[in-house]
Amino acid sequence: MLPRRLRIGLTVGVAVAAILLIAGSVLATLQHTDQTTGTTAADTPSTAPLATGTEIVTAPRTPDISLVNAEGQRVSMASYRGKWVVLASAMTLCQEVCPMTTGALTQLQAQLRKAGLAKKVVVAELTVDPWRDDPQRLRAYQRMTGTDFTMLTGSPAHVHSLWKFFGVSYYKVPEDTPAQIDWLTHKPLTFDVDHTDGLFIVNPSGREVLAEEGMANVHGKLNRALRSLLDAQGRHDLAHPQLAWTSTDVLDDLDHFMGRPATTAAGATNTTTSSAPTEQVALKALDGSPKPLQTLHGQSDRLLGSLSSLQARIKSLRGYPIVLNAWASWCVDCRAEYPLLANASVRYGKKVAFLGVDVNDSASSAVDFIDTHRLSYPSYTASSKNLSGLADLIGMPTTIFINRAGKVTEVHTGEYDAQSTLDDDIQHFALGVSTVSSSS
Repeated sequence: MLPRRLRIGLTVGVAVAAILLIAGSVLATLQHTDQTTGTTAADTPSTAPLATGTEIVTAPRTPDISLVNAEGQRVSMASYRGKWVVLASAMTLCQEVCPMTTGALTQLQAQLRKAGLAKKVVVAELTVDPWRDDPQRLRAYQRMTGTDFTMLTGSPAHVHSLWKFFGVSYYKVPEDTPAQIDWLTHKPLTFDVDHTDGLFIVNPSGREVLAEEGMANVHGKLNRALRSLLDAQGRHDLAHPQLAWTSTDVLDDLDHFMGRPATTAAGATNTTTSSAPTEQVALKALDGSPKPLQTLHGQSDRLLGSLSSLQARIKSLRGYPIVLNAWASWCVDCRAEYPLLANASVRYGKKVAFLGVDVNDSASSAVDFIDTHRLSYPSYTASSKNLSGLADLIGMPTTIFINRAGKVTEVHTGEYDAQSTLDDDIQHFALGVSTVSSSS
């Protein structure tokens, strides 16, 4: 079972030092010149803002320590000079955070191709388990998970030296009882590894420019192979990532350091907030919907019944794709994503049936929530246990996509934090339109 991550608390002294460092970084950034373009953020008003992480203003060049890639070839950080490098810590036997890291980097690789930056950026994972992650295992992991970015390992001494430079720590700990089973050898594991989670950007001169400590947020989306690696804690982390970063954040940060305008809409506006449409706008947009969907719109902002009523409604909507959002009045993230659903239900409401289900809530609290969060569709009530026949709810909110044939095509756990992400999922999983951003 991997990893039981290190939980590092900041002391008051460290917190004060961090504030001073950030203040100094802001001043230094005004004079910071991109090492490949010669421009500064102040010189280029259209440059993407920094999305996440801590900017490293001055850093020594990364050491040229010998490593090995999945093909067994000798490489080092010097091998990638002239390119930007996104480097993350991970391990193939991880069952908690690392599968999300792999999923996010896979998303990033696809986004880089779409932006025409794939030849300028190397995306890589370097193991924190050099004792077991040899090239053969890395290749097997790539085949199993569909990973197509660079994976690195090396001798324990060399891997330790490079991670020490970046401030990543890891060490062996006893394996749980009963021991977890190795997905490759199918034998019980004999030890575990504790490690910190980190992602770093290195510029073409070989100098670190950004550090990110936290979990990858893949918006609940992982391919089947990566999802199969998660244990109970991993499934919780998938739904509730801490200090989260996304592939879009990393792409926006690369744009920032390259002196480029933001590639993504989120970076261009530096916000993922949205306002719900007015009732007048919604009525005008949904006018002329097919009769079954008109009926839904006429029942907007109502709690209609329990699980059996919901099941009957889903059955009656056969022939229309359905987006079913599980929410609760006590769920902070449900409030945050509400405007995105409000907008999506108006934009796609002539083709897609939207439904809500209030989970593990009191009727009075649910009604109060609906009164202040107006939507163009009705909701039902159920317990998370009763919904298990449709989908396992491991976090809130959860959005369930059902195709025209009544088959569940995707279960998205956690809040949608961008309209474009939700819209992409509706197009891909409800309407069957192929999209790049929903590849994992």
